[in-house]
Amino acid sequence: MDQTDSEILRILRLNSRSSNSRIARELNISEATVRKRIARLVSSGTIRKFTIETSESLVSSIVMVKTETRKTKSVLHALRARYSEVYEISGGLDMAISIKRKGIEDINREVDIIRNIDGVTATDTLIRLS
Repeated sequence: MDQTDSEILRILRLNSRSSNSRIARELNISEATVRKRIARLVSSGTIRKFTIETSESLVSSIVMVKTETRKTKSVLHALRARYSEVYEISGGLDMAISIKRKGIEDINREVDIIRNIDGVTATDTLIRLS
């Protein structure tokens, strides 16, 4: 996956209904290129599903991540391919990810996925109370 794939994913995370032609215009590439790349991302499993966000109540969390220094860039790349809100931060931890899911169990599954990324050494999860 390259930068163009990452940008396509970013756009689709913001609005999974974005048309291929709109994505192509935004990235200054052909619609056919967008179509082929999305098909490849789906067949490789990078895109598992297209979904919607509703007004139902979701549990909001921030997952703080510490990485091995040499692997920070690859961890960042892996996280940005999966989550739309990933931030590099300063201090004792390296990244923060905003995750919203139906319940604590779903948040916990996401944290387990993050912990299994090569280069992640620790996580700290904050749950929004109000």
